Amino acid sequence: MHPFAMKPPKWVYLVFLVGIGTLSVRALLDSSFANSALLYVATPFLISFLLFQFVPKPERTGSLRRYLAHLRDATIIMLATSAFLFEGFICVLFFMPIYYLGVTIGFLFSAFSEKRHPSDKNRLRASFIPLIVAVMALEGTAPSTSFERRNQVTRTVIMDADVATLQSNMALPVELPEQRHWFLSIFPLPVDVQAGSLEAGDVHRLRFIYKRWFFTNIKEGEFHLRIDSVSDTEVVTSVVENTSYLAAYLNLRGTRVTFKEMPDGRTEVSLTIEYDRMLDPAWYFGPMQRYAVERSGDYFIDAVFARGITYE
Repeated sequence: MHPFAMKPPKWVYLVFLVGIGTLSVRALLDSSFANSALLYVATPFLISFLLFQFVPKPERTGSLRRYLAHLRDATIIMLATSAFLFEGFICVLFFMPIYYLGVTIGFLFSAFSEKRHPSDKNRLRASFIPLIVAVMALEGTAPSTSFERRNQVTRTVIMDADVATLQSNMALPVELPEQRHWFLSIFPLPVDVQAGSLEAGDVHRLRFIYKRWFFTNIKEGEFHLRIDSVSDTEVVTSVVENTSYLAAYLNLRGTRVTFKEMPDGRTEVSLTIEYDRMLDPAWYFGPMQRYAVERSGDYFIDAVFARGITYE
């Protein structure tokens, strides 16, 4: 065989796909479609398609090993693309599950079609999957293709304390414990919290440092929460500034805390958090962000309101 006719090694194909992924993601991040499903659905499909079509596969390899090798190569491409774009590990963690889900469905569909229609498998694959992906990728590209973004989550507990005690706890300096729900532990805690009052007009400030690559590539920002009103029955706040890393994922609007005294001396406390979902698709990020906000509500009830007070 002529030396120039030899196929290049596999790493050359992977480097090429990293370049394609980097350029594609950079173009979307710099456009008005940065948060749309074009980034989180269309781009993974493009990488998966190119990886499946052009990267050499070992001879006589079973479907399961091809599937696992595909996931391995795709993970390498995503991590390398993130590094070139100076994006952080949180973005990769958001990206990977939706990619793995899509690839798994694709491989299952491929295996099913090969078994049922061995002579017609290519046409079946080509007919449906790209069409479905194209429709899903349009979400968020225009108002007509977007779902409701405004959301709110309410967490309600009954605490063994009166309203005065609970509001006194809210006015104390805030110390956020390191131990959190496993999902919340993905997100960095603030490095500095300036809060220790409960007067209307006061602004509580949280400073965040997000090390995108665990120890370097640092993103700094602040989160400012203003206390709008305080009464015996409720405390209302609003977000007046958010330059932290959280602003890239959801738009936090504010909170409402309501207190309802019970005949036995306990207090029913309800914490409502209002936010806008910024990322598409909604079927993926909607439940994920709701779960994160729910767990955050539980965390702040325990850290800010309870402070050792038992509740149910």
